[in-house]
Amino acid sequence: MTRFITQTIEPWMPLGALKAKGDYAKIAQSAGWQILPLARYNDQRFDDQTRQEKINQWLQGTQPGDTVLHQFPTYMSASFEQNWLASLKTRQLQSILLIHDIEPLRLHKTDPWEFDLLKGYDLIIAHSSAMITSLKEQGITGPFIVQPLFDYLSESPGLAQYSHTINFAGTFQKSPWLQEYNDYPIEVFGHQPKKWQSLSLPEPIHLRGNYAPDQLPRELNSGFGLLWDDDFDDRYYQRYTRINAPHKASLYLSAGLPLIAWEESTIGKIITEKQIGFTISSLEELSQVQNISTQQYESWQTNLSPLREKINRGGFTLATLAQIKKQLD
Repeated sequence: MTRFITQTIEPWMPLGALKAKGDYAKIAQSAGWQILPLARYNDQRFDDQTRQEKINQWLQGTQPGDTVLHQFPTYMSASFEQNWLASLKTRQLQSILLIHDIEPLRLHKTDPWEFDLLKGYDLIIAHSSAMITSLKEQGITGPFIVQPLFDYLSESPGLAQYSHTINFAGTFQKSPWLQEYNDYPIEVFGHQPKKWQSLSLPEPIHLRGNYAPDQLPRELNSGFGLLWDDDFDDRYYQRYTRINAPHKASLYLSAGLPLIAWEESTIGKIITEKQIGFTISSLEELSQVQNISTQQYESWQTNLSPLREKINRGGFTLATLAQIKKQLD
């Protein structure tokens, strides 16, 4: 029996957006899985027959009884995802869906087709027991595997140094609070969106610019890593952090940064349980970082070191792949 993992090929996407799926595929390949590259396309340019021909081409090397782990979402259409799953079943393949994000749990959608899709998979990899509860409320019965953190492959930089610096890296579009923030200074890493180009960011926001994902851990060389998203309009990014495993946390841990996060988030509960940083209820509480002693900082770093080592070598993914083998064999 051969095991396959999908990886969507998107050459026009920012490298940071491809890091999580690329690492997962690379780690799986090191464990004997074969990569199925899916070339992302727009359904408006192809008819149904062409789409099915592409799927058949991608799956032509599979045999009945093989396993396909599908990294989701691909950000292709509902029709593609439905045809893909139907093709897995027609070919008698064991189907696994790995959730990187699940849109109807973080955005308002009038047609949340993703829930019906998930019901068709043999096994689902989720981020937390809270995410599983949310999926069960939508009629998705599993079975499930929990992977509480994603890995972040990189050449391990030197351990971050003690300081009161707060670092924030990530997607600006999920963080409109950056436009009005006026409290403790924050070092912000990332690409400023075009629609933000005319904005003058508040004085406490120090924009450091965009770095390749393999270089970024070296730039995060002191202080803390902040995880904070907003709810706004029809987007529930903060509420979503109650159930998801943010890839950003793995980036910070890879660099050796203690974490700061919303106290109600899943990663916040991990921070408290593992004693690897501190949690806050609002951004106004960030100034308490000034009271963190060298001893406290070093204690948090000692506690996060096993997680850091595991993340840098792909340990969380390898543990999930071992669970898959145990459940499906």
